[in-house]
Amino acid sequence: MEKIDAIILAGGPGTRLRKIIGVLPKALAPVNNIPFLDLLLSFLKKSGCVQRVVIAVGYLADQVIGAYTDRHEYGFEIIFSEEKKLLGTGGAIRKALPYTKTENVLALNGDTYTDVNIADLIDTHRKKHAAMTIVLAEIENKGRYGRVKLNSGHRIVSFKEKSRGQAGAYVNAGMYLFKRELFYSIQENRVISFEKELLPLFLEKGAYGFITRGKFMDIGVPETYRMADTYFREIF
Repeated sequence: MEKIDAIILAGGPGTRLRKIIGVLPKALAPVNNIPFLDLLLSFLKKSGCVQRVVIAVGYLADQVIGAYTDRHEYGFEIIFSEEKKLLGTGGAIRKALPYTKTENVLALNGDTYTDVNIADLIDTHRKKHAAMTIVLAEIENKGRYGRVKLNSGHRIVSFKEKSRGQAGAYVNAGMYLFKRELFYSIQENRVISFEKELLPLFLEKGAYGFITRGKFMDIGVPETYRMADTYFREIF
């Protein structure tokens, strides 16, 4: 089985959760009394596919670094890529990339949980010779997420803007497997959005969707944060 390096985007301030979590980076928000980042690391450990994790930190970086330095229970190396100024999701991945070594790299949002078989994701990515494979979830879309349009071969054709009243849509689940060379042309230390600026460019290189039927949730707003707390309370 191919093992890969992973980047967790954990630099966001979590402004919309501030009244609930106080002075914490969003990735450390307690879910079922466990830091959300612990749940993501445990998920990666369970996959058996990850050999190194780079945590991209920014807001209150010292809290994350202090909590995860010299943590060995996950069975992979944990290192940190620190942004002195927030670079956006695309800039954060570009800054973290030199800390990775594998040809294919997994990136995931530090505020999103997606139940997906990573071994199957890697296998599909390789068989399609994809430049990038994006994990997609089919949900009742209430307007918080943009839609993803696929062709019959699951190649991504376009991304649609957020709009209300779109039911049963495929949405970006915040997990990406990509060839590291995709980012070589991206300038380092540049503020750039992965979703808004880079993904449309990467479509030309060959981006595919990998649909998961597993649980998908994010903790970015109070409503979904409380839902996540209930979900993890039930499964642990």
